[in-house]
Amino acid sequence: MQNKTKKACSLTVLLAVSLQLVFPVHAWAKTDSSSEHGPAGTLLLPLTPKIDTAPDDDRSKQDADNQDNGTTGGSKLPPPPPARNAAASSRTTDSPASRETPIKTITPQSTFEPISPTQPPDSVLETAPDKFKVEADIEDEAPMENGIGVDTTLQGTIQIVADDTEFDQDKNTFLGTGNAVAIIGGQNSKLEADMILYDQTNEIIDARGNVRIIRDGQVTTGSSFKFKVSSDEYLITNPDTEINGTTIIARKGQGTEEGMRFSKGEMTMAKPFYMQRNAFFGPIGYAQDVLSKQNHPEAYLPSKPSFKFKARKIVYEKYKETGNLTVFGGKLMMGSFGVPMPKFVATINNDESLVNFPVTPFFGNNLQMGGIHVGPMFNTQIGRRSVLSYAPAIMIGGHNLDGTSSNSTLGLSGRVKYVGPRVRFNLAAGSVNHLMVGDLHVNIWKKLRLQSGINRFLEDGMYGYRRARLNAELIDTHDISTIPYLSMLRFRTSGGWYQDNPQLVNLSPSYAKLFGGTQTSSVLKSAFKVQEQITAMSNPIFNFGDDKWGLKSFIYGGAAARHYSTGDTGYLAQVGPYLTANLGRLRLNANYTQSATRGSTPFVFDQFIQGQRSVGLSGDIRVSKYLSLGGGLGYNLNNKLFYQKSVTAAIGPEDFKVLLTRDMIRNINRFGFDILYGAPVPFEKLVLKGTADQGQMGGI
Repeated sequence: MQNKTKKACSLTVLLAVSLQLVFPVHAWAKTDSSSEHGPAGTLLLPLTPKIDTAPDDDRSKQDADNQDNGTTGGSKLPPPPPARNAAASSRTTDSPASRETPIKTITPQSTFEPISPTQPPDSVLETAPDKFKVEADIEDEAPMENGIGVDTTLQGTIQIVADDTEFDQDKNTFLGTGNAVAIIGGQNSKLEADMILYDQTNEIIDARGNVRIIRDGQVTTGSSFKFKVSSDEYLITNPDTEINGTTIIARKGQGTEEGMRFSKGEMTMAKPFYMQRNAFFGPIGYAQDVLSKQNHPEAYLPSKPSFKFKARKIVYEKYKETGNLTVFGGKLMMGSFGVPMPKFVATINNDESLVNFPVTPFFGNNLQMGGIHVGPMFNTQIGRRSVLSYAPAIMIGGHNLDGTSSNSTLGLSGRVKYVGPRVRFNLAAGSVNHLMVGDLHVNIWKKLRLQSGINRFLEDGMYGYRRARLNAELIDTHDISTIPYLSMLRFRTSGGWYQDNPQLVNLSPSYAKLFGGTQTSSVLKSAFKVQEQITAMSNPIFNFGDDKWGLKSFIYGGAAARHYSTGDTGYLAQVGPYLTANLGRLRLNANYTQSATRGSTPFVFDQFIQGQRSVGLSGDIRVSKYLSLGGGLGYNLNNKLFYQKSVTAAIGPEDFKVLLTRDMIRNINRFGFDILYGAPVPFEKLVLKGTADQGQMGGI
């Protein structure tokens, strides 16, 4: 027959096990039907004590100490302290046993009298001690069991608080039902459930119904939970947990020395992944969309994603700030068709979601070198936001510097790229036209930056993009938006050293015409240059309609002055109207510019090619949600030459766009993509690691 002690109103059972012997269990019960607090109870239990191996002399000394404190020969302990308030117990985690000075005996701090039957419950709770600790000896050479040392086993107490508590002496089990809470001493964790059963013989905690585990700010819910104290292994069914804003839902979760392991579930990122390359060279509408997607990707998620990603295994290392997610056996699913993907690493948290694919396709003109370049690109993440990439490729076509087509239409090329928060670097070379192209951008301080290049098109403010053989310059920009009648006033100050190669304008016959025709000179001139530019845009002259159907007009203008170490000086002034029109699916930008130039330049590359009078037109049309077409024209009215002519296309569903651009003036092709993904990621296995070596060790 089982010997059970039940408590209806205020029950406290305190069990203590000495480190030498197992002592009889004492239980006290009190019932007060007039209590207005309702049924409540607390179980304070010793957890995984170790048998003392102290010499006999130490045992004799301990027996003598016990006699001085009112105990006889270690045969029993003094009456344990009354239970603490249940609400306070649920908020307090007992401290782990001290391990700096191992203690082989338990010395009670004071002796408590049995509870008086007439003593009010509240007065008993007021005299309860704040903590009760079991301190245990830790051996230096602890044996290993299942890869876990005994010295890693939790030492301390288990505290169970519930509306109703029950102790079964024959089975050596403790049961808490109704708003049950278990706190293990020495852990920053708490277990809540409808029912919690602790089997002290087998050292197993079994929780059922509305299970909730709170650990280090991480909350996991489920339907049932089992925890084997001696091995720190646990199993939770139907787990639902949130880590750094990322939600994981699975059929079951198992805690091992490797960490928390989920099976057959889904992971939802804190923020959607947004990846783009060369998106600014797509239709003009993408310039605005890219900025908006970078800031608020969740606002652009389609109701039904066009593709889905799934993984065989995901490893989430939550102790890392970057590169904390590794995916193995990924597959991009478009309906029933799947594209296998190599292992890749991502960074996910509440602030950002970044993806680094170890291998990506490489396709394009390779820094506007000319020709088509095709091959793989290998990417390695460095630090929090930096990526180092290199790409061996096959080069198809291209022009020599003298403007003629290369004798060889097939060759080899390559590229090295580094992208970081403050530094961006590219270097490429091709065997068809024997040309090396590179650039370096460094953000030095606020708006001050370094811009340098080799045979590279680089931004030059009002003069557009220009291609020097070598250049290295410092650029400082300042914008002012508080001037009446102006929406923007910008100052651009620059200075540096430059070297010209006239034959670089022979990129295509159309481009060479803008500089007076094919250049044959091979004289490389060098000089220093300082330059100041001031540009401004007015507030709207008129504004009708809205962003879907509307018309706006502005006045644009600017002035520039530059001086060279050769003694040359040049001036430029521009002014003209600028018009934007939104006509449903059609967007148009048009401008007329009147320009005035004075002075001279020693270089070919930075001549002003736009002309004294010019017009520009750009726009795009949304044919369908799968196709947008656009382009741009710039025409020099004086020389009757196009200085800009391009067509663009965005192809694919809303969350997966392929971007194509053809620049007919420079004979350059561009390839890009625009990918947005926010759907849950199904997985077969997900491992949650808490530390770099063993994962999440040490309890629930």
